[in-house]
Amino acid sequence: MHKKKKSKKMEDLVSYVSQQLEGIQSIPSVLADRALKIGALSFFALFLGSYMGRQMGSASFIFWSVELCIFGLFYSFRLLRCGEKREYETVEGMVYEVKGRYSIGRVCKVGVRMEDGRMVRLLMDKRYRFRIGKTYRFYFHKDKQNVLTGMKNLDAALNIGSFYGVEELE
Repeated sequence: MHKKKKSKKMEDLVSYVSQQLEGIQSIPSVLADRALKIGALSFFALFLGSYMGRQMGSASFIFWSVELCIFGLFYSFRLLRCGEKREYETVEGMVYEVKGRYSIGRVCKVGVRMEDGRMVRLLMDKRYRFRIGKTYRFYFHKDKQNVLTGMKNLDAALNIGSFYGVEELE
């Protein structure tokens, strides 16, 4: 009788773990990569901050390092949860123009032609390099795409956290 209870618990545990692995495998690689980088950076900040805090004898330095690590880990788990529950929007299409790549400022306009024929213009950071004629998938947060002031460059600068990443499709 006792072995049946143990085997039932083990079966439940195995099914729970396999269900969680299926959820993790459905997360887009862009979100998983970003969460991994943020998590690794958080642990790096924790270890470096703890070391420096001990060297300087400052408990507040250690405290803020721990706080920074907790915040970073929370953000990376939130990204993974967002990917698992599909709480993101995607814009997928071919880039037909890139304006402002060489002008002053930190954003450029990227024109994307979607498969249904609609054309969308996105304000993107210049550190992303887009090639005209290539197909990309852009990941955005559903709730954070708000127009704040009506000025495009200011809105792009203040709307931090709504853009998760981009991947090139073949």
